[in-house]
Amino acid sequence: MNIACLGWGSLVWNPGVLRTVGPWRADGPELPIEFARTSQDGRLTLVLVAGAPLVPCLWTELEYTAPEHAQEALAGREGCTLPGVGLWPGEAPVHAVGAERIARWAEERGLRAVVWTALRPKFNGTDGDAPASGEASVAYLRTLEARAQARAREYVERTPTQVRTPFRLTFEQELGWLARS
Repeated sequence: MNIACLGWGSLVWNPGVLRTVGPWRADGPELPIEFARTSQDGRLTLVLVAGAPLVPCLWTELEYTAPEHAQEALAGREGCTLPGVGLWPGEAPVHAVGAERIARWAEERGLRAVVWTALRPKFNGTDGDAPASGEASVAYLRTLEARAQARAREYVERTPTQVRTPFRLTFEQELGWLARS
């Protein structure tokens, strides 16, 4: 195996500039992921959150030959700096939630390297803060203007079905935002 990339949100259906090889596979590591980062367009996106329930993520092989190039490419796709992308093996990213689980998974698979988005939660304009509950997230999503709410809904509905977080269940029940088949 070569270099793998982990995904749990829009990266799976829209890899952008990231050069993937083959399909996304459903047997990635279980990680603490939740809808806890407000993006620039208002969506609540999935990020690693300390203490969140574990959910299985996806992974794919990348075309890059150097792990650092894969890390740079993922940073470019995510529109973030290198510290916002984890790289194993290597120093833990600034937001290291899940890094130990990722390392164990990668070693079990015999991978040469793994990259993943390691952005922190961000809510109410505060980096590092996560919504307190699914209900708080729903209240926030209901404040969005129509276009932003449509983008937020699309993100939730297109998220891979195996990424069943508590907030996603609340979105389904309270907003009717169901996974697309």
